[in-house]
Amino acid sequence: MIHPTAVISGDVEIDPTAEIGPWCVLEGEIRIGPRTRLMNGVSLQGRVTIGADNLFGAHAVIGGAPQDQNYHGEPTEVVIGDRNQVFEFVTIHRGTPRQHGCTVLGDDNFVMAYVHLAHDVELGNHCRITSYSGIAGLCTIDDHAVIAGMVGMQQYVRVGAYSFISGMSAVAQDVLPYSIAYGTEGQTHLRGANLIGLKRHGFSREDIDIARRLLACFQGSEKPLAQVMAEAEAEFDTTHPIVARVLDFARAPSVHGITR
Repeated sequence: MIHPTAVISGDVEIDPTAEIGPWCVLEGEIRIGPRTRLMNGVSLQGRVTIGADNLFGAHAVIGGAPQDQNYHGEPTEVVIGDRNQVFEFVTIHRGTPRQHGCTVLGDDNFVMAYVHLAHDVELGNHCRITSYSGIAGLCTIDDHAVIAGMVGMQQYVRVGAYSFISGMSAVAQDVLPYSIAYGTEGQTHLRGANLIGLKRHGFSREDIDIARRLLACFQGSEKPLAQVMAEAEAEFDTTHPIVARVLDFARAPSVHGITR
């Protein structure tokens, strides 16, 4: 299952059911799980751990050194879970000591061609990142988020679960869970709840209505965030899972603030 043209050096462990395609280069402390497939020309560098049933498209580069001038060769890594599809020419760089020293992909993610995931990015489960998007270092993307094509994301941005970011957006602030961040035609702003996404994921009509009304409290508001939060806590049942998730996200530490 290892093509004879593959170049393998270092402390490499490959499950017998994995497939390593032509002209792949594996160099470093690398672990590859069952049934994972590397198509032609894939490069794994440094310390990389990959789970089961993943697919890496041609010429993807995983584990390259961070593009961070403060990185000085520290022993950092990339950890990738199960059933991810990472397509052609995707680059995923290993972490730095700024965070936990680790760039992380969870399970069941769909990362399209030419995407860049920089150092210390943490990607949850069931996310989709569309072609030509660049996710800067130290960003966090929660489960079921969808990032459309040609999105540029600033360092330290947080993206909430079940959110959607429109194509060609420049994302410089955190994106609330269940929301749409729309920046295709100008400055990125909150455009309400991700109604289509929530319907596709099977949320009830009642839950979708709660998300819609709650996010309307934030949308376009120029009030101090603390005031918006207080008004939302007074109006909504804070024990409801959707309300709790949005409010917890909004009150968590933020480098850039919340997209509104």
